[in-house]
Amino acid sequence: MKYVRNHWHGAQPLLWSLWINLVLLRTAILFSDRFTLPPFIPVRSDAIVATVIFCVLCHGIIYPWQIVGVLRAIKGQEGGINSDVWVWVTYLAITTSLAFTLLSLLVSYQSLTTDKFIVEDPLALEKARASQYSLSISPNGKRILFNGIVELGLRQNLSNLLDQNPSVTGIVLNSDGGQVYEGRGIAQMIKSRGLNTYVFGSCKSACATLFIGGLKRQLGKAGKIGFHQYGIDLRFPVPLYDLEGEQEKEIAFYRLQGISDDFLRRAFKLTHQEIWFPSHAELLSAGVIHNVIEQQ
Repeated sequence: MKYVRNHWHGAQPLLWSLWINLVLLRTAILFSDRFTLPPFIPVRSDAIVATVIFCVLCHGIIYPWQIVGVLRAIKGQEGGINSDVWVWVTYLAITTSLAFTLLSLLVSYQSLTTDKFIVEDPLALEKARASQYSLSISPNGKRILFNGIVELGLRQNLSNLLDQNPSVTGIVLNSDGGQVYEGRGIAQMIKSRGLNTYVFGSCKSACATLFIGGLKRQLGKAGKIGFHQYGIDLRFPVPLYDLEGEQEKEIAFYRLQGISDDFLRRAFKLTHQEIWFPSHAELLSAGVIHNVIEQQ
């Protein structure tokens, strides 16, 4: 407290009051004002309270103490060496600090406007994933219609829809593939619930695994199912990811569902960039589909 009183009464040397108590301290304060604003405080009400407290303390109390102490210290400099020079330097520093303080207040005010605060939706990622596909019930209430990408969260949403519609006996698939883990989990769920699977359009990659999970697998006359090796659509390697091991799990599931070994060797022979669409006869012979039907 003695230090605070000494500066307030101008009892400290002018150079000390100028460079330490005014310039250095004001610079630190003006640098710190950002911590009461977004993104450091993301909630607008909290940011407003923090900014008001900061401004009252640092600009309403500390800043007048800084200015008054420096002005009073000027009198102690009168008659000293180069006193006139330091007096003008002090006035210039006061003017500059005032300009920067007013600018800081303006920036704080602008940063507290509503548009500066982005309200983050905690379900944004889930919604973004769900937008990649659609699930609906057929007019007769017997089938679920799936269109789009096999994304994370699909299994749970599909499970919920099945629980809400106990009369569903099958699922119609139309997809270019997607998440391997999610696809395998959905296939297991389709198998455990005894659902039939149908493809009247195109079902590729991870979607084929969903189809294989069906109790009775039926293909429309215009339908096609595509197979290829596993791959990761990234430009850099993923450490500790056993791609071949994951593919072997898929092959084991296919074999468990009655798919022939000759077909499996061919199905996973092509690279991830290629895809094989077997003929209906090949699919029937290998046990992939049980029959070909008219689109219903």
